[in-house]
Amino acid sequence: MATFNGTKRNEYTKDKVRNMRSERKTKKAKVAGVSDKDFQYYLGDLIGAGHLRIEGFNRMETTIEPLAVGAADNIVATNLTFRSLQKGDRDGLRPHLTGYLTSGHPNDPHFKLKGWFNEDGSVRIELVK
Repeated sequence: MATFNGTKRNEYTKDKVRNMRSERKTKKAKVAGVSDKDFQYYLGDLIGAGHLRIEGFNRMETTIEPLAVGAADNIVATNLTFRSLQKGDRDGLRPHLTGYLTSGHPNDPHFKLKGWFNEDGSVRIELVK
């Protein structure tokens, strides 16, 4: 089994995606007051799965602060650190993403994903062959 782009994560196979899809349809809700049907609707109908990687990723730091003393809710701050190369006049300031998407359908190709973070916090994603 192949690993994904310099990580220890195995790439999803078509069989794995099909298994994940069927398992998702039988998942049970773990929160009181939420029906299994509502939980399965929230999860959605899995069409494909894959990974995205931030190019130049260095580390991720997470800090957790209690919302109030004794409260169950917390404020979580996550900081990502990355380094990118700016070539000539091209924009290298935004972290770019690379990845793949595997469908469970036997006729679908192994799609490549490309993307980057925009200044407004949105992520541009492209699905390419």
